[in-house]
Amino acid sequence: MREGYTRYIPIGGNNETGAKNMGMVQYGNDILLIDCGVQFADPDMLGVNYSIPDVSFLTKYKKNIKGFLITHAHLDHIGSLKHVYPALGCPPLYGTRFTIGLIRKQLEEAGILDKAVLIEVDAGSREMMKIGEFKVEYFRVNHSVPDCAGLYIESPTGTKIVHTGDFKIDFSPAIDQPADLDRIAEIGKRGISLLMSDSTGSIRKGFSMSEKNVGEELDKIVANHTKGRLIIAIFASWISRVQQLINIAEKYGKTIFLSGRSMVENVSIAKDLGYLTMKPGVVKKMTSKNVEGIPPHKQIIITTGSQGEQFSALARMAEGKHNAVEIIRGDTIVFSSSVVPGNEKSVVGIINKLIRLGANVITKDDGEVHTGGHAFQEEQKIMINLVKPKYFMPVFGDLYFRTLHRNTAIGLGMKDNNVLMLDNGNIVDFAPNNGNVFKSKIKVPIQEIIIDGHGMGLATSHVIKAREKMMNSGVLVLLFKVDKKTRAIMGHIKIESRGLVYLDEVRNIHRAIIKKSREVYENTIVDVPDMEEKDIIKIIKTDLEKFLLQKIDREPMIIPIIAEV
Repeated sequence: MREGYTRYIPIGGNNETGAKNMGMVQYGNDILLIDCGVQFADPDMLGVNYSIPDVSFLTKYKKNIKGFLITHAHLDHIGSLKHVYPALGCPPLYGTRFTIGLIRKQLEEAGILDKAVLIEVDAGSREMMKIGEFKVEYFRVNHSVPDCAGLYIESPTGTKIVHTGDFKIDFSPAIDQPADLDRIAEIGKRGISLLMSDSTGSIRKGFSMSEKNVGEELDKIVANHTKGRLIIAIFASWISRVQQLINIAEKYGKTIFLSGRSMVENVSIAKDLGYLTMKPGVVKKMTSKNVEGIPPHKQIIITTGSQGEQFSALARMAEGKHNAVEIIRGDTIVFSSSVVPGNEKSVVGIINKLIRLGANVITKDDGEVHTGGHAFQEEQKIMINLVKPKYFMPVFGDLYFRTLHRNTAIGLGMKDNNVLMLDNGNIVDFAPNNGNVFKSKIKVPIQEIIIDGHGMGLATSHVIKAREKMMNSGVLVLLFKVDKKTRAIMGHIKIESRGLVYLDEVRNIHRAIIKKSREVYENTIVDVPDMEEKDIIKIIKTDLEKFLLQKIDREPMIIPIIAEV
């Protein structure tokens, strides 16, 4: 990197929506990292829990990392910290009070809290911090979790960057203060080199609805609900909506019950930090004992599972497997959420099961029971007009969402060449004193790092490929018991298969496989009597693969085992 230049590299979040958000800013030897999110695995990623940003290129620069700047507490911005943070030497980590509260819990569960340096920042203080060679200021924005912030970052040679984090503009939020538009406008007067702005809501025209509207709609539902339980599915981090439901429950003399581990934990943290207020006894954990004596129509159950997650509390209710809630006719389930792209099938599946059990289901198509946490197009325009950047970079979204955001910026008069469309791993350098930008032809290699139980590896690994093969074509195991001296097969070849063919075909196909296997083995031994065992196994696998592809049009995982006796 040229002397005096400031570099930015998106590490994650620029090829996916709502996942693995992470970026880095560099000046000289000093590096700042922005966010560190997780991406939950698609159902076709067999056995994989989630994936994390690839920071392998940074591990040799641990001493240069001056801090993590965290914008807010959603998992797509903090969920990978327990893996990435210690791998990069546990530098100081900055965030607002609620954000640090959830990070502290995550690091404590991972057993690394004692190594962490956590620094709370007041996003409304307008304080400028010195972090390494950089000046950094947090500013207040709105989103769907408390205490969200955007960032102002300035390098010593005058490159000035604004990063919105996830944001919307809500003039009547439930528990937060409105976004600090006055401060954002003042920051915009400094001569901003680059604005990086949230693209998640780019597909939506107009303005997003206020959280206050959702509270009013939920109030009407509770007021008119006189039969059965009211079960409301929301994201566990939506603390402002929980507060509105608490207020409504107190108003109508009802009791809130929390279901789902993350819901219980997040509400507990929010209460301890002062983000939730409630009268004694109004909010309880959902257990059979706690619900005793409280009539169904007096119960409001707030649960996880709004996205149809397989093991969520709502999914267990729909399956009849919840230890304290059995769905019956007259219960009403409110999906106070939108469906994240890719989860449509899971959500519809849960809804069908709930209806089959006799429940009434309400979604955002039936009323204003949900508003998103991301800026619509008109709010995106406000941010661009306030900041007045020389260069603009849409972030947090796949190419489609970022292109829509790009079009919005160009519609406001941004030059096409001044809108930077970067993929993960691209490198851009900014010349001193708000100068021109240079996009490098070199790209940081970014791979998909997956977490599988307690293991970590590449999404392209042989483990994943083996699982895919077993899922698609089954598995075949063959045991050859052979004489140690003569190498002749002793007795019958034993065979086991799973997922290979249907039950009524098993006997015939097993006979054919055994016959072919014996033929291949014996011919190989005759041709090369002293061939190594591993080479014999390779030949058996290759010939059987061709045989089965021709015979049943499948390519199972084949595991020949040779046991010498």
